[in-house]
Amino acid sequence: MHHALQEAQSSNGILQRLTGDLCAAAASATLVSPAVTIIDRAIVEQTSLNQSLLRGLRTHALEALRNPARFVYSAPFRIIWTLYAATYTVANGTDTIGNSMMIPATGMITFASTTLVNVPTAVWKDVRFAQIYGTLTHACEGIQKKPLVPNRSFMRGATAIFLLRDCVTIFGCFTLAPRLADAIPESNFLAAHPNVKPVITQLTVPMLTQVVVTPLHLLGLDLYMRQYTMPLADRLTQSQRYLASTTMVRCIRILPAFGFGGVANLEFRSLFHKTFDVS
Repeated sequence: MHHALQEAQSSNGILQRLTGDLCAAAASATLVSPAVTIIDRAIVEQTSLNQSLLRGLRTHALEALRNPARFVYSAPFRIIWTLYAATYTVANGTDTIGNSMMIPATGMITFASTTLVNVPTAVWKDVRFAQIYGTLTHACEGIQKKPLVPNRSFMRGATAIFLLRDCVTIFGCFTLAPRLADAIPESNFLAAHPNVKPVITQLTVPMLTQVVVTPLHLLGLDLYMRQYTMPLADRLTQSQRYLASTTMVRCIRILPAFGFGGVANLEFRSLFHKTFDVS
């Protein structure tokens, strides 16, 4: 009887933690989605329509401020919100269940499950944004998009590179950042402020991963946009022309998604766990 009561209490505690995880994921996704939506739209339009990135960022940010309701209820915002809500939910829930069951490989399981959810959802997001913004015609500017005839070999190569890109990003955000936080030496200041270490790594590690993944991102885009055989050296030379500027933009883009978003998720998660009387 006593054992059954303990199991019931334990199950109720896990359910409360998972409820807090879901609330934290929804709140974090809502917080980061506006910035990510604006940035991703500007990047797609720059790539497909050769428009100024800064002009796109300014224009879409002003539109969001003038018509916030229309912006929030738009399809692009819903797509971005779904992507990050799903990612944070799986990361939080897997960590909660793994720690509750005292599974030694919880970190790697969290990384694997988050990757399985984030990567296909991110690909779906990229396709939808390309469909919405990448096929626009601007007659007044003389821009006319031509349909791309896909080549399966190049498509598979680009998809594999994007998969590797996203795996590195997810590993850095959800696995490497917490481990590096634990590795930071203690000091009087850090001892007095225990949340500083995870905040530092959650803001810096996602940005540093972009130094690694941006060349992969550019190569994948080149394979997708130029689906014909050419020497590898020429392809690498062409694809990496804008490496420095693209790396900077991707570092800025990753901050709201997995930097500030990751910190917000940690804080919201702790808050909701306490709200549901979970230690």
